[in-house]
Parts: sequence; C-alpha cells; structure tokens
Amino acid sequence: MLVSFTRQLYVLMKAGIPLLKALQIICAQLPEGKFKANIELVIHDIQEGKSFSEALSFSPKLFSLFYINMIKASEVSGNLVGVLKELSQHLIQNRRISRQVQSAFMYPALILIITVVILAALLMFVLPTFTRIFADLGGSLPKITLFLIGLSKFTVHWGWLFLFFLILAAVAISLLYHQTAWGRQIFNIVMWRLPLFGGLMRTIEIGRFCRMLGTMLFSGVSLVKSLEVLCDTTQSALLRRALEDIRDKVEQGKALSLAMEESGIFALTLVKMIQVGEESGKIAELFLDAAEDYEEEVSFLVSGLLSLLEPVLIVIMGAIVGFVVVSLFFPIFTISGVVK
Repeated sequence: MLVSFTRQLYVLMKAGIPLLKALQIICAQLPEGKFKANIELVIHDIQEGKSFSEALSFSPKLFSLFYINMIKASEVSGNLVGVLKELSQHLIQNRRISRQVQSAFMYPALILIITVVILAALLMFVLPTFTRIFADLGGSLPKITLFLIGLSKFTVHWGWLFLFFLILAAVAISLLYHQTAWGRQIFNIVMWRLPLFGGLMRTIEIGRFCRMLGTMLFSGVSLVKSLEVLCDTTQSALLRRALEDIRDKVEQGKALSLAMEESGIFALTLVKMIQVGEESGKIAELFLDAAEDYEEEVSFLVSGLLSLLEPVLIVIMGAIVGFVVVSLFFPIFTISGVVK
C-alpha cells in the first residue's frame, strides 16, 4: 500500500498538482481501513498548518524514520518530486528483493512441512497397525524395524510433549529476539554464519544499507543524519552496532570509507568504491551503484539456492519415506523367516 501511495503521489505532483490536492485525490481512491485513516490524518494536519514531514511523523508505524527524513530533506531542498521518485524506486526495489527471498524460503519450508506431516502420520497411524501385525506373527524383527517401532511408540505417547517444548522454544527465541539486544545480536550472528543462507542474509542487509544511505545522501540528507537514521531503522543487530561505531568516527572527523573498513563488516571492494566517491564527490551515486550490484547478487544467490535446494530436499524427503517403507515391508518380504 505504501509503495502504491508513494508512486501515485510522485506521478500527481510531477503533473503539477499541489501536495494537498494530490493527497486528497489519492485518499478518495483508497479502501476503508487503517491506511486511509492515517492519510486522512495527514491531510488534516497539513490543513492545520503542519509540514508534510511533521504530519507523517504522527504515523510512525506506517511511515518509517527513513521515509520521514527523506521528506524533511525534500522540504529543505524544495525537491519533493525528486525525493518522491527516489522513495518510490527504493520501496519498489525493497519489495522486489523481499519477494525474491520469500520465494527462496517458501519452497524449502513447504517441502519440510510436507515431510514432517507425512512422517508424523506414518509414525502415529500406520506404524501401530504394523506393530500389531508383527506381534501376531512373532519371531525376531530387523533392527531398522525395531528402531522404527520404538520411534512410533515414542511419537504416539510423547509426541505432544515434544511438540509443546518445540513451540515453547520457538516462543522463547522470539521473545529473546524482540525483547533483548543481546538476543538479536546472537540471532544475527547465527543467521550470518549459516551455510548457504548466511551469505544471502548478509548480502541483503548490506545491499539495503547501501540503497538507503545512497538515497538519503542523493536527496540532500547529511551523512551523519543519514547514519543516525540507519542506526534506528536497520534490522541487523551486527550491522547496527557497526553503523553506530561508524557514525561516532565520522562525527569525530574520520573518513567514512576508513570507518567502514575498520568495522570489518563491509567488503574491501565496497570500501574502495566509497573511498573513490569521497575523492570525486559522488559518494551518493556510488552507494546506489553498489546497491544495484548487491541486489543483482541477491538475485543470483536466490536462483542458485533454489536450484541447489530443490533436488537436495526431494532426495531427503524420498530417503525418509523410503526408509520407513523398507523398514515396514522388509519383515513381510521375509515372512517365512518371521513365522518360523
């Protein structure tokens, strides 16, 4: 909704329609709901004499600190149309990356859920029937069958307790992540060090940082203010800590590229690009160029991850189901030995 709103506002103002009139036109087309109510509040505040950025600041859940500071910078520079264009492009790119990542995780998650459901159904409903059959036949059973029968009995009797502790652990991890800074930092460290997915998450975060910082600098927001906004808006605990350190060093007069290099978070290639930008005075453009490179790399990593995970997950799912089937039917294939 925010992407569409920003894009429509840019198009209307580019056509020469004043801000207030443009907001009223967009609001009239919005469906009833929280978003429309917030836009109506923004219109009311502007009519009362508040600036656009001040009106937006009363809806912090809808308009981020990044969004508000971009609008505030446009009010200083008098280039609201240009800033709205940059904002809409940023939001569109951010949505595109988010959808790519969601598609990358959706397929593995779906396969995992299907595998768990099938395995649970076999252990809880199919295995007990076979267990009674084997008990009636008598004789000794293969070790893999005995292992599966034991696993089935555990699932039937204690599966609910295992599920309860699993949900409890998920809730505890969620609370630690949302309520404590050290919990977010540990989660961030673990995520960034995961094989396959860690590199993807790191690339996404740094690419988002480059685009947001480049967009703000290009729109006239000062470097220190831009870093402050990013410290408050970035979701990565490791990146936030690095940005806080970079902001302090920049305030003390150190070059941005040198502060980035000392943080140990950013690739040397990016640091050298920004160093060139500082010398040429085109730091904003180079951050935006770097963001495009990172976004292309995300697309490459996502496609590579999907092509790798699909066969691996299918093989794992087939191996699990195959193990269960062989364990069940192997004694039947040797029924004569079991009967004796």
